[in-house]
Amino acid sequence: MPKIILLDLLGCGKGLFNRHRHFLKDWTGGWMLGFFSFPPLDLIYAASYLRKQGFSDVRVVEANAKHIYPQEVIKLLREEKPDFILIPSTYFTLEADLSLSRLIRKNLPEVKIIFSGPLVTYDPAIVLKDNSADFVALGELELPVLNIIKGNYSQNIARLKDGQVVSGERSLIDLKELPVPARDLIDNQLYKYAIFNRRNPVTPMTISRGCPHSKCEFCNSNLYSLGQIRYRPLSSITEELDEIAHKYKIGEIFFRDQAFTADKNLVASVCEYMLSHKLNLLWRAQTRVDLVDKEILSLMQQAGCYQISFGFESCSQYSLDLNNKGITVEQSRTAARLAKQAGLEVVGLFIYGMPGDTRSSIRKISDFAVELGTDYANFKKFCVTPGSLFYDKHKKEALAYSDFASVSTILGYLKFYLRPGFLFKQLVKIRSWNDFRFLIRIGLDEFLFQLYYAVNKNKLSSLFN
Repeated sequence: MPKIILLDLLGCGKGLFNRHRHFLKDWTGGWMLGFFSFPPLDLIYAASYLRKQGFSDVRVVEANAKHIYPQEVIKLLREEKPDFILIPSTYFTLEADLSLSRLIRKNLPEVKIIFSGPLVTYDPAIVLKDNSADFVALGELELPVLNIIKGNYSQNIARLKDGQVVSGERSLIDLKELPVPARDLIDNQLYKYAIFNRRNPVTPMTISRGCPHSKCEFCNSNLYSLGQIRYRPLSSITEELDEIAHKYKIGEIFFRDQAFTADKNLVASVCEYMLSHKLNLLWRAQTRVDLVDKEILSLMQQAGCYQISFGFESCSQYSLDLNNKGITVEQSRTAARLAKQAGLEVVGLFIYGMPGDTRSSIRKISDFAVELGTDYANFKKFCVTPGSLFYDKHKKEALAYSDFASVSTILGYLKFYLRPGFLFKQLVKIRSWNDFRFLIRIGLDEFLFQLYYAVNKNKLSSLFN
């Protein structure tokens, strides 16, 4: 039976003062603030699916959480002698991932290397043409990794054939076929401080994949979801909830659905199960402002939800419309108000410098975050990522307010988070020295990254062109 190792790698190499970073190995290809890691949900899903199909010799290497650097990873791989190795790559780790691949080729020449992630899903040639990878798993991991192991290359896989990159047809797994993620393959107690959580450890979970809107110009989610949204069966969701609460003794869940409340009936059933079975879980979720109402928010709060994130993006209706966000500024105000009335913390997600923004509208974003009553705000400069609709249309175009947006993002953070009222509320929440350290680290980390991004914007942009 083949041995499969799924790597959750530590982000290494040059960058922000040469410090390591912890990246999310999913469709976002994003990073965690404060130098804390997050459980690799995509990897433990793939592992559980492989085991269900009879491939039991599968392991997840938590190099990310355990701070295992590349040379140590190579030593571990030489001891394990796997047949297949999966390297999940992100937008910002490609150089380090290619370097690791070269080390694997040198030390384990017989092993088959699989790359995955949003960037290589968009352009598999960047790792296939130079022999860094034998295969690229396109999008979600379960089907392509299984097919590679079985030698079936017709779907969800890219590879070289006669010197040319050949990509199989894309298809999506029926979520009814997915077993619950294999949390027995990771050390769940390692994962703490997933940004302002109330209990430790914390784990990610989803009840769906994809987004019901799937038209935002700046979003790359269609690389994985192919413009669809799918829902897990309630029985599978409740089985996982029971495991989290009872088997693994995890106190908090971070639902990483793109639009958690897209199916309100399913959400209501999940909440009612949590209440009727007294699971005593705290949790957070993210959704769209046009997918909430008073009743569902109230039920979520009763079931243990204490925080909800909304992609407000902008205070300019023109920008929202131009980027096909599909919401109104008034809907943002209503969603924030209803969430606050339900007793939930509100996290606002905002983008500086979207197409359609002006200097005037950019200046107003942090004020809009305050007006909405958001407890926390995540300000990001508009970034044209491969796989987004905007990238495909305009990838060679420069945005008129790019420099101004970079500076404004930093100023927006300072303006929002240095308010006396905000600082006082955070100080009274501190429970320990570790909480205080985390608060300082996450603030400094984000500030320094935004500063680095502003100074090195041309270097970072070159990754996507």
